[in-house]
Amino acid sequence: MDPANSRKMTARLQASGRKRPVLLRTSSTTGHGIGTALSEQIAQETDVFAFLFDQLGVK
Repeated sequence: MDPANSRKMTARLQASGRKRPVLLRTSSTTGHGIGTALSEQIAQETDVFAFLFDQLGVK
């Protein structure tokens, strides 16, 4: 699969008139989860929760 496809889909979602932001997190150093370093897994989860909390207005 072409890595640019995720960027294209994100651009389409943003251009579709959505009022909410779209989170796209990519990493060129990891695969599909198997063998992903613990530090990278923690960084991924941190980004997801930070985005979620921001959208929910959690201080």
